[in-house]
Amino acid sequence: MKNIKKVVLASLISSLLAACGGSSNNDSDDAAVLPAGDMSSLRVYHASPDAPLVNVWLDGAPALEGVDYQQSSGMISVPAGLHTVQIDAILPNGDVLTVLPETELDLVAETEYNVIALGKAALIGSGDAKEFAPNIVTRDVLTPAGGRVQAVHAAPDAPMVDIFITAPDADLSAAVPFADDVEYLAATEAVEVPAGDYQIRITDPNDSATVYFDSGTVTLPAGGDWVALATTNTAAGASPVSLLVDTGDASLLVNDVNSGSDIRVVHTISDAPGVDVWVNGTAPAMDSPLYNVEFKSFTDYLAVPAADYIFNVAVTGTETVVDDLTLNASLEATKTYTAIAIGALGDGNDNVELYVVADETRRVATSAKLRAIHASTLAGNVDIYVSADATPSADDVILSNVPYKGDSSLLDVTPGEVYIMVTPTGDMNSIAIGPVMLDLAGNTITTLVAIDDPTAPTSVSVISLDD
Repeated sequence: MKNIKKVVLASLISSLLAACGGSSNNDSDDAAVLPAGDMSSLRVYHASPDAPLVNVWLDGAPALEGVDYQQSSGMISVPAGLHTVQIDAILPNGDVLTVLPETELDLVAETEYNVIALGKAALIGSGDAKEFAPNIVTRDVLTPAGGRVQAVHAAPDAPMVDIFITAPDADLSAAVPFADDVEYLAATEAVEVPAGDYQIRITDPNDSATVYFDSGTVTLPAGGDWVALATTNTAAGASPVSLLVDTGDASLLVNDVNSGSDIRVVHTISDAPGVDVWVNGTAPAMDSPLYNVEFKSFTDYLAVPAADYIFNVAVTGTETVVDDLTLNASLEATKTYTAIAIGALGDGNDNVELYVVADETRRVATSAKLRAIHASTLAGNVDIYVSADATPSADDVILSNVPYKGDSSLLDVTPGEVYIMVTPTGDMNSIAIGPVMLDLAGNTITTLVAIDDPTAPTSVSVISLDD
């Protein structure tokens, strides 16, 4: 609940500026001594797909830290009345930027405020209808006898839609929409419905057979008071949206039931020819991106069903399979992967394999995300420097003692020019790779892979898989 409350208050601050009033005081002792008629209710949502983590201050004191995307607060009871709120965005270097100065807000008793931070942070100040902005949905506080459901269109790039909430597997051609022609920023009515099993589907308003999102079966418990936000899907899967559902007690993320996986393949074995990647015993067609993957090359992400797979690697156009490059993999729904053919065929070491790493794909407007993967058999353990200049120094961002197959995971880096240098561990004066200058922009991800490279002066080099 800590992260949920963080999100709630961060959204609350921005949102309540544009509307009337808000108290974010979550002091449970104060709330306990106040009569119910002196209380307000809050739910806060982080629905901006490219916004950074935020911190929230309440009444001059730090309250919440590191609120992330697609989180919500659950129902929070707060004393009605005046409070001060401030929100700070967390920048890659650890500094904060105050995006809402300390502001006095007022919450009305016996009213529920659903405070939603949505839109695109990269568009702030542009005047675009999709730019980051607060949105508040207010309604009466209610404990439903069965359940209550309300939906909000919070995905800036998704089209106008119809929303169906039906019994599982109901025929949509004979169903009446829960809400029709729902545009971005629109909220449906809060509707009381019986507790039970439901299926939520979001469709083209002109053709209910075109389903953009399918929840599968979800269960609304007795007394459940749900607010469901259609948010931008930043994970794998064809659906443009995921549902961020605040149940009143907590939040949950519902992905499309048909979501698959994304995977790309990278060839980094310097003494191997071009290869074909076979899937479940089937060779790729000649027009497939998995046909003739050459050294230093890689595919785009390929969408595949979530399932168990056998991947084989064969010399291009033949059935000569490299046994050590066979991979049995279980690819999970909504997950994204990179499979890297690593090692060296001729060094006498048993180091050839398909090495798989999980990827993160959400991009943030205020950050350049940088990742380094060590796939060089020749380099030994290394230090990786991310520097403002072309000389390694102790005050650089340093990934120390990275072993073969080491993975930095994504690092948040301040956008701008940086130099990447790789040295043997503990020896900053011997640069094995670089300096490589990168002009990193916000809203980007850059994955660097250190590889064996007989054409390079030091026999090792680096390839970039992304922007």
